[in-house]
Amino acid sequence: MRNPKENQEIKKVEEQVKDIKPKNLKQVFLKAGKQTWETWLMMIKIYVPISLLTIFLKQVGVIDVISPFFAPVMELMGLPGETALTLIAASINTVYAGLGTMMAFDLTARQITILAVVTGISHNLILETIIFKKLRTASTRIAAFRFFMGILAGILMNVFLPKEIFPTFAVSAAAKTAVEFSWMKTFQGIGMTCVQIMLILSIIMLLYELLMFLKLGGKIKRMTKAIPNFFGMGDNAFAPWAIGFFAGVLYGAGLLFKFEKEKKLNSKDGCLVTVFLSLAHAIPEDTMLFVVIGGNMFWIVFVRLLIAFIVTRILSIGDLYKKFLWIGLTENKN
Repeated sequence: MRNPKENQEIKKVEEQVKDIKPKNLKQVFLKAGKQTWETWLMMIKIYVPISLLTIFLKQVGVIDVISPFFAPVMELMGLPGETALTLIAASINTVYAGLGTMMAFDLTARQITILAVVTGISHNLILETIIFKKLRTASTRIAAFRFFMGILAGILMNVFLPKEIFPTFAVSAAAKTAVEFSWMKTFQGIGMTCVQIMLILSIIMLLYELLMFLKLGGKIKRMTKAIPNFFGMGDNAFAPWAIGFFAGVLYGAGLLFKFEKEKKLNSKDGCLVTVFLSLAHAIPEDTMLFVVIGGNMFWIVFVRLLIAFIVTRILSIGDLYKKFLWIGLTENKN
């Protein structure tokens, strides 16, 4: 039985995924602009306060006191103990919260890239778990599975990644607020990152709405049909899988809600889509957010896709997924 708070969150999600097809070119730009603005406002409400709070805690020495407690685990991932705050913030909130904490730390491109993958897998665990529960494809244990997979991915990356990784784009000195600290540089760095994220969101939202307007979904489906089929998914799994992969769990959930009500997805497809989206969703947006602050685009995308491919492909063999329901998957008996 869900509590009122869960129902409120689910209602909010369902409202966000309605009416996603623009009817003319003007609506394409208007809707893309509206979604960009709303997403950006949500981002800065999280990103800016957490950035400032983390930087303040860093400057007064609080983070230096608590970081040794997390150091053993974080060192396995090649990360300083203080970045445990990034993992915690992203897990209970969003990628933006984790991103905000990173402004306080002087991290290498390699460390930013590892954090991008770890938090990309294990972020927003509360809300996204509620969504999967609503779909009846997962239980609360899926959150523990995602957190574990995020940590495992970080450890493996630390072992196998080259020691020298370079950022995809040059990062300005103003964005690195942990070096030669001053509050002026802090505000400059935060402001610059906010502007860059706005530009990234604008491009992503506009491309997505143009895709919907031009009705290219069918052509793309035919061209990429082999991808979900490779995982043992049926044809009906393509739409929620593709939307979730490119736009995120919220949009993917919208189609999954619809398919679940119309009984278009069987139990296996529902479980496989859930696993894949748990490990790799909103790839363009999440990746570019970390690229802005110095991450490596290739390694972020490659590692997240590789992990999602391997895990989902293994579970798709026959009915093997049924042996792994304990990770949080739920068979839909209806």
